[in-house]
Amino acid sequence: MTATAPATAGPGRGGAVARLWALAGPRRARLARGVGYKFLQSVCAGVPFGVLVLIIDQLRTGTLAAAGAWALVAVIVAGFAGQLVFGYLSASATWLTAYQLVCDMRLAALQHLRRLPMSFHIGRQQGETSAVFTSDMQAVEGFASNGLSTVAQALGLPLVVFAVLVAVDPLLAVAVLVSIVVAMPVLSWSNRRFTELGVQRQDLQAGATSRMIEYVQGIAVIRAFNQGGARQERFRQALDDFSDISFAMVARLLPGGLVFAAIVQAGIPIVITAATYSLLGGRIDATTMILFLVLSLNVFQPVLALLEVMETLRLADASLARIDRVMREPVQTQPVTPAVPSGHGIEFTDVTFGYLPGRPVLDGVSFTVPERSMTALVGPSGAGKSTVLNLVGRFFDVDSGHVRIGGADVRDLTTETLYEQISVVFQDVYLFQGSIYDNIAFGSPDATPERVESAARAAQAHEFVQRLPDGYASRVGEGGATLSGGERQRISIARAILKDAPIVLLDEATAAIDPTNERLVQEALARLVQDKTLLVVAHKLTTIQEADQILVLDGGRIAQRGAHDELVTHDGSYARFWSERHRAMGWQITTAP
Repeated sequence: MTATAPATAGPGRGGAVARLWALAGPRRARLARGVGYKFLQSVCAGVPFGVLVLIIDQLRTGTLAAAGAWALVAVIVAGFAGQLVFGYLSASATWLTAYQLVCDMRLAALQHLRRLPMSFHIGRQQGETSAVFTSDMQAVEGFASNGLSTVAQALGLPLVVFAVLVAVDPLLAVAVLVSIVVAMPVLSWSNRRFTELGVQRQDLQAGATSRMIEYVQGIAVIRAFNQGGARQERFRQALDDFSDISFAMVARLLPGGLVFAAIVQAGIPIVITAATYSLLGGRIDATTMILFLVLSLNVFQPVLALLEVMETLRLADASLARIDRVMREPVQTQPVTPAVPSGHGIEFTDVTFGYLPGRPVLDGVSFTVPERSMTALVGPSGAGKSTVLNLVGRFFDVDSGHVRIGGADVRDLTTETLYEQISVVFQDVYLFQGSIYDNIAFGSPDATPERVESAARAAQAHEFVQRLPDGYASRVGEGGATLSGGERQRISIARAILKDAPIVLLDEATAAIDPTNERLVQEALARLVQDKTLLVVAHKLTTIQEADQILVLDGGRIAQRGAHDELVTHDGSYARFWSERHRAMGWQITTAP
């Protein structure tokens, strides 16, 4: 299934009904049929009331014959049958349309998220995005599947009964309509007041979800540092904020709902008064009065049910506003005339970039990584080493300057062309829920089992995979939780080897693993980077020594550049860095005598 849903209409361009209608696209006809069937089901529910009036009228005039009585019974049976048939048709049409519509919305939102710059994802809490795909989409789905049809149902029966009342006595029928006409503006006003609070409520619910995710994912760290109480307090505070906005919403909306219900129910004494006045004036008889009193209740009760439907509509409206907010985020620009790289070298030209305005992480950085060479980036924390990798992969766009691959600016390459050129091995490896096989083949879904195994062997992963109970079918858990750090890293390298891209961006993969795994990972990396253009954030001395070129970043600028043997003999930050790291290799932890 493909995502065919268009981007949602922004807030202020219509309520939930109009916006859902715009979203339905080619499914509008089926959605309209489903709502129409529900209306006809409600009309069929009003048939017995019309028949009742006829029976009472014929009994009163003595014109009820046996044949006519059976005909009326048949009409009642047909009405009940119509309710069943139209109810089934409505449910099958509206539910199927709603599920497919929200499926399309989810797919469209996922496609949109994939094209958004990394700054969008980094600036949001996980719960915010999760809520869009869960609670917000569910609210829209609930309204599309039940809310619209319930509105039609709430209108059908009252209209039929009202038509019967008009046929009996038009003047009294107007009395039935008075309270409903007065109450409807109150319902509309109450609904408008909800919109702003509804969005705030959904935002706070997403915030509470983020705190919950943070608490669960960080439970090991929380327990180790005995911060359960503090972190739980943050979660509790988020829930309190959500509770407060919910109470505030109820406090503001309850008066409007009560006023609406009171005005509608005031229709009953209005009808009683009008009917009594007509009876005492001799304009109607007692039978007509009783009919009006009984039938009018079947007008007011469905209208009161609109209060519950409006709650569903309000939640859907607020959820659509939140979905709109995501869908209106500008995507990362794509070239109108895509370029094609003429090689696999990397070039930075006067690049300036900062994650926050006015705070550059890189300031006027220029360098070249020749094709099939290795360049190491070293420097203190925060110097911009990982930022360089992020810019090559176009996880962010430069503020000024150019990042080129094969002579082509990365902004002039299509996403597909860019990521055909590069493989990335991160220091913090993330594996997806699924099997080891799925994770290795993640970037090459058409790879054969033989190629997957070959990549695993090259990454020094085949041996430990074979020891697992299910081999390559073994599940890795969320984030690769069932594997050690070194095992996750080797799976990540196998994934990069299988992709076989000409450029490898390496955020030092051996910085945080034990010596045994480090040796295996180093062997795997040696296989990965053969005949590749390699740009590596370096922490280990062995990596630094092997580089064709070393760039020393400091304060967002290149402080030094050259080969190891050259830089170590010059007074500067690299020589000091080398000296400190070299001394650290001989450190020992001893106890005082």
